[in-house]
Amino acid sequence: MKQFYSNGKLLISGEYVVLDGALAFAMPTKFGQNLQVEENTGNTLEWVSYNNENQQWFAATFNLDFCSETTKEKAITTTTHQDKALTLLTILLEAKRANPTFLNTGAKVTTQLSFPNNWGLGTSSTLINSIAAWAGINAFTLLWNSFKGSGYDIACAQNNTPITYQITNNAPVVTPQPFAPAFAEHIYFVHLNQKMDSKEGIKHYRA
Repeated sequence: MKQFYSNGKLLISGEYVVLDGALAFAMPTKFGQNLQVEENTGNTLEWVSYNNENQQWFAATFNLDFCSETTKEKAITTTTHQDKALTLLTILLEAKRANPTFLNTGAKVTTQLSFPNNWGLGTSSTLINSIAAWAGINAFTLLWNSFKGSGYDIACAQNNTPITYQITNNAPVVTPQPFAPAFAEHIYFVHLNQKMDSKEGIKHYRA
C-alpha cells in the first residue's frame, strides 16, 4: 500500500497576476487531502473519494485497456459523475504520458479530504500533487499539461511553511518565507461560500 498527502493552499497576494510572473505570497494549510493506493494485478482502476465527513462524493471504475486519449470515454466503466471522471482520467493520462510505466497494473485508490469541498483550499491541486508523487513525475508539469494554473498551489502542497512563488523563465521558483507578525493572532479567514471554478477564473483573467 502507498500513501500520499498534500497540503491545501491559501494565496495571500498575487492572485491571477502570478500567472504572468508576479511574485506571490502563499501559505499551505493544515487541511489537505490523503491519497491511498493498493495496487493489484488486474486491469481495473477503482477510485473512491470521501469528503471531510467521511461521505463518498465521487466514485469511478476505469478499464485500463481503454486508457488513451482516443478511447477514454470507453475506459469509464461506472461513475457517479461523468464530467469528474473525464477530468480525473485526463490527469491520469498526462501522468502516464510522462511515465509510461504508470498504471500498467490495476489499483484501488481512496482519497480523503480534511476540508469541505466548497472551501476552495485545493481539491484539484492536492489531487494532482499526490498523483504526481504516485507516478514519480514532476507535479508542476502534470498541472500545466492537464489543468493549467500558475502552480503556486502545487508549491503549497509540497511545503509546510509560508512561501513566495514566482514563475521565472517558465520554471517555478519557490522560497520559504517566515511569517510571524506581532498581529498574527488577530488574523482571521472568513469563508464567504463564493468558491470560483479555477479554470473559468483563469479564462476570464486571460480574456
